[in-house]
Amino acid sequence: MAVQEFDFSSGKVLDPKRKQAILALESDADAEVVKEALRKISYKVLGRETDIRAALELIRNNKVGVLLLDSDLPGINVRELLPSIKNAFPGFNIVVLSSSVTKELLSEVLRLGAMGLLVKPVQADALEKLLAKLK
Repeated sequence: MAVQEFDFSSGKVLDPKRKQAILALESDADAEVVKEALRKISYKVLGRETDIRAALELIRNNKVGVLLLDSDLPGINVRELLPSIKNAFPGFNIVVLSSSVTKELLSEVLRLGAMGLLVKPVQADALEKLLAKLK
């Protein structure tokens, strides 16, 4: 018999085939909003990292899912990182979070392979709408 996960807040057994997410977020507040929004739409959070190398290791070990990538993480350049992640891990969708969103940044991250761009602080409904495109 397979082990099943149980969500105590909803009182439901969770679907073992549900979608997965990795959070590469600097802010604890953003991470909490994102985790709660993901839980509500039945995503499994595989982990939250503030170091991009650790987040990439999680991606390498899981192969398929969504990466929520904070453009303000120390030591990263999203414009350089996006194509590398998309080439190495084509099974991962990427959502970029930024505190300064412009039309130019949006078009550039989409061109580089992200599925979307969200403004920080993250709004749960905006995240849910964006991830609904994956269904």
